[in-house]
Amino acid sequence: MSRKVRLTRIIGRTGEVAQDLSNLHFSGFRPDQGWKPEINAYRYDNRFELWVDLAGVDKENIEVDVLPDKVRISGTRQTPAPTRDASSQCREVLAMEIESGRFVREIKLPREIDRNEVTAKQENGLLWVVLPFVS
Repeated sequence: MSRKVRLTRIIGRTGEVAQDLSNLHFSGFRPDQGWKPEINAYRYDNRFELWVDLAGVDKENIEVDVLPDKVRISGTRQTPAPTRDASSQCREVLAMEIESGRFVREIKLPREIDRNEVTAKQENGLLWVVLPFVS
């Protein structure tokens, strides 16, 4: 077999592999920097309110930093794991969709905030952050 025929087959196969790769979806892969919790953001006459979905995150693992032009919410969620007891063992993982590990979410603030009056509370898996405007 000549080198030209072999090279033509390699090029052809490379094209097939490239086509196969273009049809793949990598939505299940997470970047190394962690994950972003989902938020709802509301603007009122005198404040912003953020509701951040942090189900399963312990309060002591959450940081809220109010900067001059944005608020940064960060922390860590432990990987949820099945309970372990002597009578049952997990035989197979059927799905692992809950994000875990380090998270960071930054929200740009279009108006100056009174940083001394910011409040945050965690309830029912949500973090509620109230950001009053400067009077």
